[in-house]
Amino acid sequence: MERELKLRIPLEDVGRLHHAPLLARSKSAGAAPHLLKSTYFDTAGLSFHWCGASLRVRTVGSKKIQTLKLEGSVKAGLFDRDEFEMPVDGSLPDLKLLQDRIDEDSDCGRLIRDETTASQLKPVFVTRIRRSVFPLRLPSCDEIEVALDEGTVEAEPGSVPIAAVELALKQGQPESLYNVALELLDTVPLRIDHFSKADVGYALLVDVRHDAVKARPVQLDRRDSVEDAFCNIARNCLDQVHANERGVVSGHAPESVHQMRVGLRRLRSALDLFAKVVPAFPGLDDELRWLASELGAARDWEVLAGSTLEHAGTNTNPDEILPVKQACEQIAVNNRQRAVAAVESVRCTRLMLQLTLWLGRRGWGDGMSEEQREAIDRPAGQFAAELLRRQHRKLITRGKGLADLDENRRHRARIAAKKLRYASEFFASLCPGRVVRHYVGVLAALQDDLGWRNDAAVADGLLKALPRTSPETASGAAFARGFLASRVAADHQTLRKLWKRFRRLSPPH
Repeated sequence: MERELKLRIPLEDVGRLHHAPLLARSKSAGAAPHLLKSTYFDTAGLSFHWCGASLRVRTVGSKKIQTLKLEGSVKAGLFDRDEFEMPVDGSLPDLKLLQDRIDEDSDCGRLIRDETTASQLKPVFVTRIRRSVFPLRLPSCDEIEVALDEGTVEAEPGSVPIAAVELALKQGQPESLYNVALELLDTVPLRIDHFSKADVGYALLVDVRHDAVKARPVQLDRRDSVEDAFCNIARNCLDQVHANERGVVSGHAPESVHQMRVGLRRLRSALDLFAKVVPAFPGLDDELRWLASELGAARDWEVLAGSTLEHAGTNTNPDEILPVKQACEQIAVNNRQRAVAAVESVRCTRLMLQLTLWLGRRGWGDGMSEEQREAIDRPAGQFAAELLRRQHRKLITRGKGLADLDENRRHRARIAAKKLRYASEFFASLCPGRVVRHYVGVLAALQDDLGWRNDAAVADGLLKALPRTSPETASGAAFARGFLASRVAADHQTLRKLWKRFRRLSPPH
């Protein structure tokens, strides 16, 4: 099992990192780098790539080492995956050496046992790396190997320069990787690396698309404590955030932007719901809010250019709406680059490193009183029942006369509905399935209607401002605003019915 935290570094800062105080304490400080040439092999159809694996032969001095890496998880730059490494006699892979290591029922297992695969293998790209290695033994006795890499990834279509830091866990807890990374971040502007060298190489060969990932259901156990439940819920939210990072960074996946933003909203809601028993570290919510807003700038224009304008008379007034749609799409593309910049920033890197370390070490427990400790050791089911009752009452209070509320008060009710839905989904596994499914279904219908109304309000503000920078959109923007206003007015009776239906319910327990 390989556990590596991968970070990128600007080429001009590599020298500074060599002299970082932490690395200066390593026994290898000042040692000359060694050269690594790795040739990656695959079939003409890239069979290894499509089954989530990479196969290479690396030259280290006079030795040849074959490595197969399988697809694993990538979270905040931490690559956690199976790795199989062994010496080979020549420059070509020997698939027979892998057959005892790989499950024969897996896609990769079947591939390496297919007699035709070996004959179809060919070099597909090469990495040439100058690597400096710094073994570290931390005060905690954890052992980490820091590797500074400079070089290139080369394929027939072209090459890409590489400047990276890899922190490999040799012994100890994964959280120590984040501690070391944060200390190095004080020396140079590191950034989380979302792609391995193999990912970079294959990206030179094929157009790799990263699908948006929705949240998985949270699975809690009735024996869980409040603290256990919080950890499971927070990790579930963070998993959704990390699962969409690659799609966001690719710059062409608007749905990944949306799902990453949803993950951040769910995480902020979880922190708020547990705030009285699990205090967050200072500034955490501000940083999560900042990142969500950077993603939201793209998402708001994507929604307007897509579903909102598609319903705003595209068929009856195409000549007026088309310039609006084109202008909105261009702004959305520009703002998508803003989202990429935010996710790839030093600020986001620091946030994700701090958050992952805090969650892994349960940092909220430092200095807790006996009373606070008792509160987070309570059964999660009891906490969930109290929380759902409280959030349900809050929505009932804020939503009184919902269809006739002004925009500000309806917005507060929408936020309450969103938090209640997240809370219901977080704790669904602790409640009777049929009851919670019905409750969440009714609540989701109400929230979706309120969400659509909020999209319309946001769209109205965007359309009002659009003609200032794109005068040709003035007529179409005015038409679209009028259309949206009429749809909101027509929705009045629907919202009343949805609210009446929800008010009949009691929170699940």
